[in-house]
Amino acid sequence: MKNNLNQDERTVSEESAQTDSAPAKRRVSATDEHVRRTVAAALFAALAYLVVFVFRIQVAGFLTFDLKDAVMTIGAVFLGPVAGVAIAAAVALLEMVSVSSTGFYGFLMNFLASASFILPASVLFRLRRTRPSAMIGLVLSAVFMTLMMIPLNLLITPLYTGAPRSAVVNLIPKTILPFNAVKGTLNAAVTALLFQPVAKALHRVKLLPPEEEKRRVPAWVIPTVAGVVAVAAILIFTFVLKGEFKPPFKN
Repeated sequence: MKNNLNQDERTVSEESAQTDSAPAKRRVSATDEHVRRTVAAALFAALAYLVVFVFRIQVAGFLTFDLKDAVMTIGAVFLGPVAGVAIAAAVALLEMVSVSSTGFYGFLMNFLASASFILPASVLFRLRRTRPSAMIGLVLSAVFMTLMMIPLNLLITPLYTGAPRSAVVNLIPKTILPFNAVKGTLNAAVTALLFQPVAKALHRVKLLPPEEEKRRVPAWVIPTVAGVVAVAAILIFTFVLKGEFKPPFKN
């Protein structure tokens, strides 16, 4: 009888210890997850800035082409829209203090342009976690960013270029709209191409939780989609812009 009582006491004690340790384990797990996400966000920000630093093309006047939005969008798809916006702000700030010559207005323009590209794809993927949704989101990102740059250029460009707003209006159909269409399309294509390799790499180094088993998309789909949007960008550049971007403002 006494042995049974002692065994019951040990059982209760073990259950109590397990119950007490459960919140601690959850706290440790939450902390680990926060650390992983912070490290991953910092990694994407560093990679995006590196892309800006080594691959930044001055196209015409204040218009510059780079592929940083592709890197940041991949980060936002995995880490969430809020993290994506934070990455965009960090990279725009780094640009302002290093490679950009347009000061605060350039920072504001770069941040808003990147955020407008990042949000559609990352929000749609957060709502529906499928590869087709990611592809649709990238198309929406390119379109949304292209359209958003119209009012942003009308509001902000005259402030740091000194050009009259009427001159900016004249540039929209000839330069600003097609330039951002090409830029958005190429960033969407690069995002589509890099999405799966980056996902595998992040899961391998445990910066993201283990990937859930999902229905696989045929291997040819993503390269095909990326190829189609890249060809679309080339066609826009060749037939709409006739192989060149017109200088934004004449001296």
